[in-house]
Amino acid sequence: MKNFKLYITIAALASGMALTSCSDDFLEPEPTTKGASGATGDVLNINSGLAASYQILGFDSYANGSYESSVYIGDIQSDDIWKGGGDANDGMNGMNLAVSMFNTSGNLTLNGTWNIYTSGITRVNSALGLVATATTENPAEVALIKKYKAEGLFLRAYFLYMLWRSFGNVPFQEDLFEPPYVCRQLSADEVYAQIIKDVDEAISNFTDDEMNTNDGTNNGRAGLAAAYMLKARAVMYQKDQARYQEAAKGLAAIIKSGKFELVKDYAGMWLQSGEFGSESIFEANQVPGSKDWGTAWNPGGSNLPSYISPNGLGGDPGYEGGWGFGPVRPETYEMFDNADQRRDVSIRDLRGDATGGNVGDKNTTPWGSSYVLRFQDTGFFLGKYAARTGYHKPTGTGDLNWSNNLRIFRYAETLLAYAELTLTVGDQDGVSGVDCLNQVRDRAFGDTNHRVTLTLQNIQAENHLEFVGEGHRYYDVVRWGITNVLHVDNVPGLNTSRDWKEFNKYVAIPQGDIDATKGSEFELKQNPGY
Repeated sequence: MKNFKLYITIAALASGMALTSCSDDFLEPEPTTKGASGATGDVLNINSGLAASYQILGFDSYANGSYESSVYIGDIQSDDIWKGGGDANDGMNGMNLAVSMFNTSGNLTLNGTWNIYTSGITRVNSALGLVATATTENPAEVALIKKYKAEGLFLRAYFLYMLWRSFGNVPFQEDLFEPPYVCRQLSADEVYAQIIKDVDEAISNFTDDEMNTNDGTNNGRAGLAAAYMLKARAVMYQKDQARYQEAAKGLAAIIKSGKFELVKDYAGMWLQSGEFGSESIFEANQVPGSKDWGTAWNPGGSNLPSYISPNGLGGDPGYEGGWGFGPVRPETYEMFDNADQRRDVSIRDLRGDATGGNVGDKNTTPWGSSYVLRFQDTGFFLGKYAARTGYHKPTGTGDLNWSNNLRIFRYAETLLAYAELTLTVGDQDGVSGVDCLNQVRDRAFGDTNHRVTLTLQNIQAENHLEFVGEGHRYYDVVRWGITNVLHVDNVPGLNTSRDWKEFNKYVAIPQGDIDATKGSEFELKQNPGY
């Protein structure tokens, strides 16, 4: 069942920072500056400002009117799926093709991702501005404001991380609470340093009792475990070995806390009944709302399920059709052992009589369901975030308002990231790296007969199997330096090769923002190679 507490609380607050503007003027400064510039911080308006910040997580898949789910964008750059859709250029007038082929430009890049997360930083800066002005001697309020500060710092670090991993060199200033919101562009290394600064301060402000927030009241709010996970992700992506031990100790603290455990039923974890479960460390709570065509900044749910589900699907109980993006490559399906329960959860096998046929043909599966073939069809589709019957009751457009929660951090990643770090720093605080790796293996097979030794190759393989369809693979490939797997001699439907070059680690910065700052002291520079 969906937890609406955070949203209801905000809607009920008449003072302080407004939740958001519900129109295309969302990025205007007024809604996000009322609290910081016109009120002293207190628990009510700080919480309101935080809710406005959390709401950014709900724009992941229809960012500024752009179809840029972080899951899909990560996966189309990897070796797991093809772009799909109606034709080669379908998907934001060719943007998805440019991203998938490592061929972005200032005029064809992740504008939505840039806009939502820079906006998110503006929002959370306003909330942190209220924290800085708060004065109270009430012990309960002091503790709550400290917790809110930790949440705000975590969110800012997370938004900055999402910008950093896509764009590298992004503008940022931590005390930017009021308009005109212009600031210096940081280098990628400076951005990383800021992420670590914020997340370390968040960790210091959370208490040990705030390790897990999934208590039915605070579902969807960040806690100490989420902060430890974000730090580990950033440190590992940066390959900052000087911080590997402290990152490993943070993950060991999550493991030793006993607050999380792997869900035995891998399939059940992806149902609504599995949201905020024992494996969930941080989820984006996708609440169906009024999001509609042309109102991209309205509150609402996710577009991802429609985006990745087969077009014109019929006769498949429990599932609905979608737009046919992101068909899974056959070799991704084939890498799984037949006994691995993750395979048929992660990937839906809809191969039938017309698989590999022409776009527009009808494909009938062996069990009688059917769908319409689209570009780069393989007969395989992503399953974890599939469009499921009954998952949205919106007032806006159904395709934009699915309620499938986005699982951002889950305990399986804690175990595998810790195991990987121990290859460099050894076991920490009595937690066994090899045991963590094999806990994930045991869950996948339902027995203890498939255990492996602790090697980088085994960890890489297990990450690949565990996180298909969650947007991890591309960033793992980059940080491991195995980008040779991204090469494709002949991309289906395009009759051309795909090659990754070092500068492709980052996509191009939006040209409109570069033009808007041209000639000023805050002029943005395009990333090298574009």
